[in-house]
Order: sequence, then C-alpha cells, then structure tokens
Amino acid sequence: MSKELNAGLTDTEAVQAQEEELEKKNKWMYPVLITVLILIFSVGFIYGFRLVLNIEGTYPPAVRTESRTPVPETNEEMAAYLNAVVNTAVSEKPAFSSEWKFIVDTDSIRTTGDEALKNTLVFLADPMENALSGSVEKQATGYGEEMRDKLILPEIEASDIESFTCNYIYYRCRACGNESTEPAEGCTVCGSEEEYQMLYRDRYSISLVLKSDSAAKDSLFKPEKEDILKVVDPALKPYAAVKDLHTDVTALGIYFETDRMTDELQKLTYTKSADVSADLTLVSDGTEAESSASVAQQTVYSFSWPAVILNHSSLTLAPGKREQITAERICDDPKAYEITWTSSDESVVTVDKKGYVKAAEKIGDEPGRATVTASFTFNGKTYSASCEIIVKVSVEFMEISKHRLTLSPGDTETLTSRVASDNKGFAFKKPTVKTVTWYSADESIATVDANGVITAVAPGETTVFALSDDGYYRSSCTVTVK
Repeated sequence: MSKELNAGLTDTEAVQAQEEELEKKNKWMYPVLITVLILIFSVGFIYGFRLVLNIEGTYPPAVRTESRTPVPETNEEMAAYLNAVVNTAVSEKPAFSSEWKFIVDTDSIRTTGDEALKNTLVFLADPMENALSGSVEKQATGYGEEMRDKLILPEIEASDIESFTCNYIYYRCRACGNESTEPAEGCTVCGSEEEYQMLYRDRYSISLVLKSDSAAKDSLFKPEKEDILKVVDPALKPYAAVKDLHTDVTALGIYFETDRMTDELQKLTYTKSADVSADLTLVSDGTEAESSASVAQQTVYSFSWPAVILNHSSLTLAPGKREQITAERICDDPKAYEITWTSSDESVVTVDKKGYVKAAEKIGDEPGRATVTASFTFNGKTYSASCEIIVKVSVEFMEISKHRLTLSPGDTETLTSRVASDNKGFAFKKPTVKTVTWYSADESIATVDANGVITAVAPGETTVFALSDDGYYRSSCTVTVK
C-alpha cells in the first residue's frame, strides 16, 4: 500500500495494512516459486534422461599392431626364436640381473609317524627356502657390460620341446574394463551385453614344456642335488638327520617374455619341478620317519634395455591449447643425458626443450596431425620415442532423432544425427569432424545407408547404430519390422 493511502491512518492501522498487503503478495509468490522449481527439476530430469538415451558410451576400434616376429607355430620356429632373442641380448648388452629361487609346496609335505614332524617341516619351509635361495650368488651387469659368463644360454633344439604356449591376446569389456583371457558375449561384472573387445598386449609371454629326456636338463638347471643338501642338512640338523634323499623330476620348463614390437628379451626363467622324498632320523628319540614334498627351483634372469618412455603415445589438443609430454630415460645416470625434442610439422604443433607442446591457433576443415619425438644418445647409440599429436575440436556428444521405430517390410525412415563439442550437447564450438557412420546389427531385418535411411526388409527386431567418426560415441534405435 502506498504512503499516500497510509497517510490518514493511525500507526496501528498502517502496520495492519502493511501486513495485509504482504500476505496478499505471499499468496501468489509461493505458488510461482514452487512452479518454477518444479519446471527446473522437470527440465533437468528430462534432459538427463535424454542424455542417457543418446550417449551409450564410446566404442573405439581395437588397435592391434602387428608384431615384429609372428607367433612361432612349430617347435623349430620356437626354438629358433628363443635362441635368437637370447643371443641378441648377449650381443646388445642391456643391463642384466639374475637370482635363484627354491620353492617348497607346503601343502604337499607328507610324513609318517608323529604329526609333530610334519608341523616342524612346514615351519622350516620358509627359512629353508630363504637359506637355499640366498645360497646362490646373484649376478648383475650394467648397460654395455658383458653378460655371457653370467647367463646360462638355453641352446635348445626343436627335439627338446614337448609343447609351448604364447599369450598376448586378451579381451576387455567396453563398459567397465573387466579383462578376460577368453572371448565373452557379455560382462558378468557390470551386466553389459556387448561382446568383449579383443586386444593385444605389448609382450609375448611364452611358456615351454621340455621333454623329460631333454639334453638341456643338465645344463640349464643348477645347482646340483649335492649343493642343495649342503644347505638343507644344517637347517634340519637340530630336528632330524637326512639320509637316502631321492628326487623325481616332474617337469622342466622355460618361460620368457619379449617386447613383441622389438623382440627385446625382458625376462627368462628356467624352472625344474620335482618330488623329493627322504628318510629322516629324529633327534628327539632316534625314531625313523619318511617324508616327501613337491619343490621347484627357478633361475630368473631380468633385462633392462636403454630407451625413452613417454607418458603419452598419442595426444589430442584443441586449437591453441598447451600440454607437457614427459620423457623418462632408461640408462645409467639418466640426468646426464639431454633430451632433444622435435616436431614433424611446426605449423600444426610446436614443442620446447621441456616437452611442452602447443597446438596451432587455427586449423582447417580436417584435424591437424604431427609427430613429436624425444631422443637422446647413450653409449654411442640414439634412442627415441614418438607421440602422435592431433589438433581438433573434439566431439563429446552425439544424438539421433529417434530411438524406436516400427516399420513394415519395404518401408523406409530417415534418421538424423547431431554431434557437439560439449558433453551436455551444447555446440559452443563446432566439432572438426562432424560425420557419423551408420550400421545395422542384422541386415536381414533392416538395413541402413550412409545417410541414415533405414529400409525394413523382413519381420523381426534389430538395432540400428550411429557411431561418431570422432570420439566413437554411439547412439542406437530399436527397429521392429512387422
């Protein structure tokens, strides 16, 4: 109420009039406020639901780089490959270390007579393993040092090999990243129904089973039984005396890992498994008991090759953006060797001496591409690694016009797609790559062409997908043909 209207009223009447006026305002203000809040909530819910419908995740294609040497398929090829990678390591002289391990399977320990003896042997297993493993001197060399006298060369032939396996393929759920060594039609972890994606690891992991009469048995597996007894006897002496020790070799194996891109040997392990039995005379009362256990001895060689390792193998930058690539030098005293940085196309991206890369401010209708390389020289040889840089405005959202269609055979329907540079669907900047690829899960039911035109073929239900050519965002439409 205005001051003029309140002028002729007493103070009490004026206060009462102001309260009445405020009450009238509140009567319409609260409903308006509630209505606005409901609208905001509804719009947010609808928008979020729409976003979930449209963005079904990203589905990048599998990158499966071919190996420098194909997987050996025969015993002859495998023997040649193992000998070749070991001989290359001896010649190139990477850093090298070795250790010998003795392993007791405590679950396999068996004894006759008193159960206390078995418990004692189980208790002694760990210190005995440590004592035996420490009884063989560890070997090591630095980069460029001779290792020939410290490394037992395999020198095996095809006739030594019983069987072998080479593992480097694995499968991964596109939705949650769960991995499997076998193909899978769906994920039991996250519930995704998508088929697992097949991928390649960087290394070959190769296991060889050697024949029991292999000529390599005596040369590869050290130390001898007499050397082992020299350690076992003192460890058992307070409890029992050992006599009539027998060993039955159950398995001979070689395990090795190589970088499949370079054939550089990373690890080499010789393993001999055996069942060991012995007659024991107990110190406590002089009674005799029989005991047995399964044991394994391993000679493990590890190799480290000079290299440059970058924190990125590929990098996408928006125009004008800047980011650092870091380079780790694998060598003696890395800080003593300076990294040199170069760009294959400075009109696309520049790089400074600290590895900071900067994208060009403007690009054309296609993404800009350049390769940034870091290199250093060590022991007279240059080592390098590269990162592919792509400059573009990236797609972060896509949608299609419909998510469910019902058609009759012969009918057609055109779907449209939209991509945006913001993950909420706003196109503050137009993406550099605007195209999508269409495909049908079952073309016997419905087909789709490059322009999103769906043609119904026969009764049934299938899914038509649109996949953005940048970012690989996917959106789908369920097509029912009646």
